[in-house]
Amino acid sequence: MSAIDFQFNYKRSITIDRLTQRPILDAASGTPLEVFHPFIPCVISSEKRRSRSTEGLLDSGSDGVVIPRTLAEYLELDLEPASEPMMVADGRNMERFVSKIMLTIGRGGRYSDPIEVEASVPAKGNPPVLIGREPVFRLHTITFVEAEKRLEMNPYRKV
Repeated sequence: MSAIDFQFNYKRSITIDRLTQRPILDAASGTPLEVFHPFIPCVISSEKRRSRSTEGLLDSGSDGVVIPRTLAEYLELDLEPASEPMMVADGRNMERFVSKIMLTIGRGGRYSDPIEVEASVPAKGNPPVLIGREPVFRLHTITFVEAEKRLEMNPYRKV
């Protein structure tokens, strides 16, 4: 991966009630509850196709990269059944497929070199793109600046 320092602002969203699909309101102010998540811009490609610039949630609790099946189909990936299921946030195991992708981080003309990585594709559901510890945390020093709702990614430079 090329040695580029990145800073990305967190993405702001409104908390939605899963049952009613309406915004959850702050009890004191009556305004919708806002949440901020560390999404980073990226491009995902295969040998056949390349995605538009998209965003992936930088997830320190995930081991690898997860992409939705719709994106895997668009990229015309050859999906192989995984030997082990993936554990999802609520502790359940989910059947998944795996395939090699190329992950490029950046936007606006500032891009890392593409990294080949194995991506998991859940058999059910439509998750956002998740970018876990491997390979990003191995190649970068990551600093979450919660007070400023941003993150810094600096290439890991062995001293």
